Amino acid sequence: MNLLEVNKNYNTQAKCLVLLQKLRWGKSVKCTFCNSKNTKSIKSEQGRHTCKNCKRSFSVLVGTIFEDSRLPLPTWFQIITLMLNAKSGISAKEIQRNTGVTYKTAYYACMRVRIGMLIDDTRLNGIIEMDESYFGGKARSRYKIPDDEVSLSTATTKRGRGTNKVSVVGMVQRKGMVKTKVIEKLTKRNLLHMLKTYAKNENSILVTDGFKSYKELETYIDRLEINHSKSFSKGIVHVNTIEGFWSYVKNGIRGSFKAISKKYLPFYMVEYEYKFNNRNFKGNELEKFLKNALNQEKELEHWKAESTQEVKNIAYGN
Repeated sequence: MNLLEVNKNYNTQAKCLVLLQKLRWGKSVKCTFCNSKNTKSIKSEQGRHTCKNCKRSFSVLVGTIFEDSRLPLPTWFQIITLMLNAKSGISAKEIQRNTGVTYKTAYYACMRVRIGMLIDDTRLNGIIEMDESYFGGKARSRYKIPDDEVSLSTATTKRGRGTNKVSVVGMVQRKGMVKTKVIEKLTKRNLLHMLKTYAKNENSILVTDGFKSYKELETYIDRLEINHSKSFSKGIVHVNTIEGFWSYVKNGIRGSFKAISKKYLPFYMVEYEYKFNNRNFKGNELEKFLKNALNQEKELEHWKAESTQEVKNIAYGN
């Protein structure tokens, strides 16, 4: 759905509320606190209902990315559409220019939309590729930056393994979905935990490069290894799909965001995951996103968490 269609079909608060109620509840309104259908609408407040069971008032926005926001729903729908249609990403400054909201509002809304893109039930099977990538500034030899001062906008002195950049592990099913996770220590235990969480071992084969930590994964799943010192592809044995995804993500960050902080990297990874996983979807992208976003638990009070670990837990449900 493009921006013109959104402005035509959802140009009022009432129209947006009707769509959200249909996607979340169907034909019968349910209390967001106790799931009771014994409710009645409050005529004096648009979209507001009261529950006869628990005696609390609520709206369809409770417990969603829209809760406690003063931003009108038509503007929310415009921001969501802009983000969904920008396959390589769109900055909050560009959202500000296109919608007329302040930069602070645009940034806050974009972060909420990324939370709405989170999909928890990803389970990969078949031929699965696994690889890690490193996010940070360009490698430069003149300066050495301490590990505790590294960020995605600062240069580092080394590329690849052994760098002080932020390491992200990704798994992709051939012609299927991708799942990523920020893992600071690429130990056998951490990699195995991620594999067991997001991949099925029955009727599946894992393809990796020669990184020694991947060898431990053979205790859970059959594994094929490509030796990059000799070749990058040998029949079905390659990790070109996941490496293509890393290229897509890094080009998007470089082109749209320039630099992002280590602290909020997991949120941006969720966005690129969602767009990659829905790359072949031909239906109404806005409705599909809203249906997923309305099922999210209330995580927003933590999205400004101070530590990287807390942010990762929010973004990936650990």
